[in-house]
Amino acid sequence: MRHFIVYIGLFVFLLIGCKNEPEGIQSIIAGKFPELAEKQLILEELEIRNTRPIDSVTIEKDGSFRFEFPIDDAGFYVLKTSDDNLLLLQLEKGENVNLNCKNALFNKGYEVEGSPGSKLLMDYEFFMAKQHRQIDSLAEVYYNARGKDNFLERKAALDSSYNNIVSKQRDYIYDFGKKHPASLTSLIVINRRLGQNQVLDEEADFKLFHSIDSALMVNYPSNKHALDHHDRVKEIQGRIFDRRVAEDKVLPGKKAPDIVLNDTTGNPVSLKSFAGHPVLIQFWAGWNAVARQDNQQLVKLYPSFQKSGVKILGVSFDDNGMIWKGAIKLDELPWPQVSDLQGMRSEIAKTYNLPEELPYYYLLDNDLTIVYKNSSIDSVLIQLEQLTLPTQ
Repeated sequence: MRHFIVYIGLFVFLLIGCKNEPEGIQSIIAGKFPELAEKQLILEELEIRNTRPIDSVTIEKDGSFRFEFPIDDAGFYVLKTSDDNLLLLQLEKGENVNLNCKNALFNKGYEVEGSPGSKLLMDYEFFMAKQHRQIDSLAEVYYNARGKDNFLERKAALDSSYNNIVSKQRDYIYDFGKKHPASLTSLIVINRRLGQNQVLDEEADFKLFHSIDSALMVNYPSNKHALDHHDRVKEIQGRIFDRRVAEDKVLPGKKAPDIVLNDTTGNPVSLKSFAGHPVLIQFWAGWNAVARQDNQQLVKLYPSFQKSGVKILGVSFDDNGMIWKGAIKLDELPWPQVSDLQGMRSEIAKTYNLPEELPYYYLLDNDLTIVYKNSSIDSVLIQLEQLTLPTQ
């Protein structure tokens, strides 16, 4: 009986000890931010789709601060004093991180020790800060040049400079992915936008996405961030396969799939009704600036198309009927226009394997066989001229 009581006591002790033991392995984030003394410092975990508050402290008068909290798995953490003043950390279980910043703004420079992932992110953030400063300079020049006689020339030069910045970003991303494919930080680097623009294309840059996925699945097989990327890679792979299947059906030499959509008056128009004439299909949208410029060129050429028997069919990917009809009216488009007002979600976009960037053109012969397709109107017009030349 005595031994039984001892065992019960030991069991209760162990049970209480287990209940008091914190989940995960404790990590520490500490350091000094003297320029932010007595300000509130907030710590959040960066989840897959949102952020999760963890803790907040008031920075001491000497600038020192300390967070101690459990980490179940490697992840990303945001340390901030405001929405515009933050730094990003990538922590492994049990890492003790020391941060020092002599500036009031983190993007002007800080130091990190004890966390290799956070060091990689710091280097990346400094690179991004330089990129954004260059873009801000270009934007200032652009706004100052508006309305001046040489605006178009200046804009062309600015566009070229911006493209160089984007190219530098791509080079950085690919170099980072090559050096650190098995680091979770690679997920931040490949997904960061430059302004409003995505730098990488999921399908065109799929090899990079796939190589990072393969490395992360070895190092982090059960990590939520790695698994989310893994699912994304599988989804991209599926889209690529679907595109290849769709592309096989719309290669030059294949019959063009029929299009049956309503015109601006609600009456159905079928592509098959154009048989017996060369047909230029313009996939466009009223909100697309390049398509609207192409419209001006096509309107001028339309009388000559009529003489040579060429038909044009405009297929819009607008999702707003007023914008679609307004663009047709403003551009004075005389050829048939159809749309299902589903935007790029339209089944026609999938059937014709269209890129996201509009406009795009398909050139068909008298039998509605695909002769040529391209995004450049000038390139298409050259092919159209060859198609309508009289046979010897």
